Amino acid sequence: MSVYFHLMSGVSVWDTGTKEDIGTLRQRFKTLERSTYANPRMTMPDDSVGMVAERAPPLLGGIIFIAVGILVPFFIASQEPLDGPVLILMILVPLAFCSVGIFVLSRHLRGDKWLFIHQTHLELRHEKSDKGIPEAFKHIPLSDVVKILSHKRISESTDEDGSTQISVSHVTSILVYNPDDPESKKNQELCLCATDIGSPTRDESDAISAALNLLILGTPLPSSAE
Repeated sequence: MSVYFHLMSGVSVWDTGTKEDIGTLRQRFKTLERSTYANPRMTMPDDSVGMVAERAPPLLGGIIFIAVGILVPFFIASQEPLDGPVLILMILVPLAFCSVGIFVLSRHLRGDKWLFIHQTHLELRHEKSDKGIPEAFKHIPLSDVVKILSHKRISESTDEDGSTQISVSHVTSILVYNPDDPESKKNQELCLCATDIGSPTRDESDAISAALNLLILGTPLPSSAE
């Protein structure tokens, strides 16, 4: 199976061009709380604002993949004569399912991925593990944040039989400066994506984008929700 992702940028974008000095992080969070863009996913129990950027996959999903990988060889052996192609299938299919299962289990054990907004920097970390987050994204100066945008992500998956399935998801992406390409300060296509924050609807994705632009870049909230 092959998967392709298409980023549809230019949708609901607030950038650094309209940044203003509108107080400390706590003051900006209070402004957010009083607005229609307030989101229960964002909390400020101390000196930083935290929100779950990505939920950990359920434990059951990993167990199911591994169980299928273990049971498939027995099923194939009971249905087909054990010639060359069938033996190869008995090796490859369990390997694929078990690999996916182990990957899902490892992500589950790391816990949810959190985004923390501090006064001077961003921090990404997993709830239960220090692994899985690139070093560059564990401490991101606010000055390195180039753009925060809400957009639709279209994924196309092609199965072995050639059939194609298309799904659309709504995400808010935090694009940051790429030290390997100085032009990324001016060209978002060259930026690194620190994280994507998924939302069930376009409206929520837009609201999260507006809120993060306020909290991270100091960009005033739009006058009304689109």
